Amino acid sequence: MTFLLLALLTGSCFLACFTDSFKSPDGQVYYGFATLKGMWLFDCPVAGSSEGAFPDLRKYRLRFIDMVHAVLSVLVFGAVALKDKNVLSCFYPTPTHETQEVLDIGPLGIGLLCCFLFVVFPTRRHGIGYPVTPGK
Repeated sequence: MTFLLLALLTGSCFLACFTDSFKSPDGQVYYGFATLKGMWLFDCPVAGSSEGAFPDLRKYRLRFIDMVHAVLSVLVFGAVALKDKNVLSCFYPTPTHETQEVLDIGPLGIGLLCCFLFVVFPTRRHGIGYPVTPGK
């Protein structure tokens, strides 16, 4: 049961890295999912929308750095999950000494490495719940 919950949360963490938003000229904020061809909008008004109401959605297409951020986010989520004693006791009820050392040091190393890579290669995505910057 714990594995299924962690898998569901890991999947949502992975997919959340591909969400983005933009502000239309009328001030409305639209959210979408980045695809290879552009952004697929969640809340796009189909009826009565004019072609000039939205910016070119192709500039929001999926890039390699988005996949890197998604993988790093999953690694950070896994590291945080492995630091919880209840999750550890579920997967490793009685770990050996070597396993315990890896479980103590591994998440810290993963966290440091991912934080460094997030700083060096920042994302331009403004997913659901993040503020939309004016320069977008």
